[in-house]
Amino acid sequence: MHRDYSHLGPAKPPPLIETPLRIGIVPVPHFTLMPLACFVDFLRLAGDESDFSRQIYCTWDFLSHDTSPIRASCGMTIQPDKAFGDPADYDYIVVHGGILHSTEKPAPALYDFLRKAAGKDVPLVGSCTGSFILAEAGLLAGKRCAVHFSVAGALRQYFPDVIAVTDTPVVSDGNIITSPGGLAAINLAMFLVAQACGESRAHKAVHYLLGDHGFDRTKAAEEFDLGLKCGDRRVVNAIGIMRQKMYELCPISDIAASIGTSERELSRLFRKHLQVSPARYWRQMRLKAAKWMLLNSDRSIAQIAYECGFTDCAHFIHWFRRSYHVTPARLRRSHRLFGVR
Repeated sequence: MHRDYSHLGPAKPPPLIETPLRIGIVPVPHFTLMPLACFVDFLRLAGDESDFSRQIYCTWDFLSHDTSPIRASCGMTIQPDKAFGDPADYDYIVVHGGILHSTEKPAPALYDFLRKAAGKDVPLVGSCTGSFILAEAGLLAGKRCAVHFSVAGALRQYFPDVIAVTDTPVVSDGNIITSPGGLAAINLAMFLVAQACGESRAHKAVHYLLGDHGFDRTKAAEEFDLGLKCGDRRVVNAIGIMRQKMYELCPISDIAASIGTSERELSRLFRKHLQVSPARYWRQMRLKAAKWMLLNSDRSIAQIAYECGFTDCAHFIHWFRRSYHVTPARLRRSHRLFGVR
């Protein structure tokens, strides 16, 4: 039975104010849904009192070259509110990107719209890989750009005149603001709201989103074993790339190049902060994944060795026995016989 909760607090009539923050959001094909949802929900909470969701202090429109649905990388779609018009109708134009290997490219009208906005001094924001769109439009040359560590190498490769920054959630350089996506989308929304509406309104949204305890990044890292307790972002980013390439044959030199350093320097950093070489750290990561597969799947040992990035089955068995003091086959038999790990 549906219950009526309206008595919990009816919304008061909205105040008659001039909206201090107007944002045009441009999701590109195969955009990432989670950071966009975080960004918009922050605006929703900052835009009204309590949780009434009225666009009073903040307003936003989803924009595109037409009003056809735009599909996210997860398959969900967004219906644009308007086609591109006058960018000066907004205080910021936010381009929200997604997966770089998408075969569906942004419409040429988007680049014209962004250049028109730049010509009218409307601040442009690149969220997630939206920064690549700004760079393709020729608007990031010589500027610092906050980018996710996993695509920093691609940004440096294709746009060497852009300065990639991987250790900051928001970078503002002139009339361009960038953010790497993910949970940094909350930082981005907080930055824009604080600039236009004041810190108290930004704090109100933070409180609603994070509750009484806030977000403890260190605790989250420990719980999810992401290797984020190290204070050096180069090590953290290298570990992140190792996780992405868990099942690939990839030299350490490529990992180092992806984060903008040398193999020798990366080895020095790993030994300084983790007391282990990058190769050994990565091998242990692969072995943990292989152990899980042994205990929780029916894959053959040879298949597990291949999927976890070992050159051959003998190589995998050698390192597994050195780490766990038992062969993969014996561990699997023991688990199945006695139900122990």
